[in-house]
Amino acid sequence: MSSTIQPVWFIGHGSPMNALADNPFTASLHTLGASIAPPKAILVVSAHWLTRGITQVQASPMPETIHDFGGFPRALHEFQYPAPGSPETAKMLASGSQKIQETTEWGLDHGAWSVLCHLFPNHNIPCFEMSIDYSQPLAYHVTLAQELQFLRERGVLIVGSGNIVHNLQASIPNLSMGQEHFAYDWAQEFDAWTMQKLLDKDISSLVDYARAPGGLKSVPTPDHYIPMLYALALARKDETVRFTYDELVYGGISMRCFEIA
Repeated sequence: MSSTIQPVWFIGHGSPMNALADNPFTASLHTLGASIAPPKAILVVSAHWLTRGITQVQASPMPETIHDFGGFPRALHEFQYPAPGSPETAKMLASGSQKIQETTEWGLDHGAWSVLCHLFPNHNIPCFEMSIDYSQPLAYHVTLAQELQFLRERGVLIVGSGNIVHNLQASIPNLSMGQEHFAYDWAQEFDAWTMQKLLDKDISSLVDYARAPGGLKSVPTPDHYIPMLYALALARKDETVRFTYDELVYGGISMRCFEIA
């Protein structure tokens, strides 16, 4: 692969509290960010920006830090990631696709800034987000992701941010009891199945995840799963998947991260 082509990353972001944490997960993000030369810009496909009927791309010159949650400590609600935007790149992306529309009504949600603050702590690289059209089937997102390939050649790092296993309802009781290092059998089965399909770059099987062991419990809704599909869909024939972090927490949340290069 040409050294001018940016890799693709998928980050299992977990709790927004990771923005304030110093733990093995956040350490892995620091290592990953330091492993490449700074990209010209960063495009994040986050599980926390869902639109319907259109895919939007954020074209603000200074994206707002969005605190899209409640009940967390004041320090998290006041956290800022003041990276500049990349309106020129966003406009280019929107003008080249009938499926994508530019907007300035969004910013950087916690699926983006809670990991970017560890990957690139100096917040000096232009960052922008693209939404997930939640009205579309999974195959649509695979096709749309492949249209983003040219951005990699122009120095744009593409990051999917979600969680492969994300059953919040099953995990909240363990969270309240402090049982972090625990995983349900179905979560382990699905995470292991997904790991192999990623290594095989078998995206058709991943689209049909409901047939997999533990699939329906691990992905009760696909919002956190779709960013992983965007990342894998950008893999070229000569590229491989390398896992950069691997952990299941609170019973039903996978923090698995990977790089495609």
